[in-house]
Amino acid sequence: MSMIKYGSQTYPWQMNLPKFGGKMPHMVQVLKQAGFTGVEAETCMLGDYFKDPGALKELLDREGITLAAVVLHEDWLLGEETAAEKESADYTISFLKHFPTAKLMLGHVAADPVREHHLYEKQKNQLSCLAAIAQRAAEEGIVSVFHPNSGENSIFRYESDYHIMFDTLYTKGIGYCPDVGHMANGGIDPLKVIREHRDIVQHVHFKDMTADHVWATMGTGIIDFKSIVDFLKETDYRGWIMTEDESPDAVADSDGVVLADGAYMKSIW
Repeated sequence: MSMIKYGSQTYPWQMNLPKFGGKMPHMVQVLKQAGFTGVEAETCMLGDYFKDPGALKELLDREGITLAAVVLHEDWLLGEETAAEKESADYTISFLKHFPTAKLMLGHVAADPVREHHLYEKQKNQLSCLAAIAQRAAEEGIVSVFHPNSGENSIFRYESDYHIMFDTLYTKGIGYCPDVGHMANGGIDPLKVIREHRDIVQHVHFKDMTADHVWATMGTGIIDFKSIVDFLKETDYRGWIMTEDESPDAVADSDGVVLADGAYMKSIW
């Protein structure tokens, strides 16, 4: 029997941030209706709950939903965190201490509009900051994972970038969160990379994409999710797979997209 757990990221609702920011009870109800058992939240989507972890814990316990991860995004342009970046990271770590199984998701911001501008320096600086944060989190019993993305100016977009990234993830004990949509968007074979680095895969993101690189609702694009799920089952993966829909449909109907994603995932899990 597979021990994989399935949840939804709050990003479909973040596509309509003014409407849904902080509306955790609503989002939890919808993802629960979709058949998901966990939620991963961007801090901006938590609203007042980010200031009151007890209230969030009460809500999730009542609804039978697990907090799978909280996402921390910063610039991390320097070799060490700025005072503000460190304060933000340390607060997020203290927040997560209320949720013993939740992971700290580190997602990089592509702060420089020119990707190739001092690229290697930016990569090394960001990885240095990630390592420092992950060490502090580990001291509190919290597992950190890194989630590279594929924005135009992302500093971890292509396979050549990934080689540098993996050096640090392995040596510093940071988990890897493959986002199969972002990998495909960067011209990377998702299943190949997951196979090669399965030993540090500790969290997984699913999003779909069309052949012309437009985000799509789950199951309507080109990504072979079933093969990835099958491989993770075969290798006894016991973590979360989170759908993170960024399709234009999510702008039009955030709730409807989460429900559709849940239906698709049920068809392959």
